[in-house]
Amino acid sequence: MSSRPQDKNLILLTERPEAEAQAIRSMGGKASAEKRRQRKAMAELLETYAGLPIRDGRVRNRLTKLGIDPDDLTQKMLVADGIMKAAQGGNTYAIQLFLDLLGEGENKNAKPNNLLDAIRDSTQEDIVDNDLPEVQQTADPNADVVEQAEV
Repeated sequence: MSSRPQDKNLILLTERPEAEAQAIRSMGGKASAEKRRQRKAMAELLETYAGLPIRDGRVRNRLTKLGIDPDDLTQKMLVADGIMKAAQGGNTYAIQLFLDLLGEGENKNAKPNNLLDAIRDSTQEDIVDNDLPEVQQTADPNADVVEQAEV
């Protein structure tokens, strides 16, 4: 358990009576299911909204002049236009979002470039230290291991 002051009254589920632990798990499952329902309802609402047409005539004309089919002028297109404008303006978050949406951003599943892992992986075989006197030497527990400078 953690050593934070607010953790002193916490009781692990494994230390609670089985009925009480099951009730807590059940409440968590119900809360999780409710959150999923809310997210799904919000996603459906956003999907409906995204399909609505753009009403602003100036925006419709500007996007049509860019070559976008008038049938594609929906709120979804307006969001894409906003991302493009922000990216063109130098907004790094919008640029990264743009690249991720195109599938050209950094691969989230790629293993990070970790030098320590590379070194550890390259030395998987046993190292023979017979020829390394520095490794073989043992120091007296009471001895000063720092060498004296020659005067």
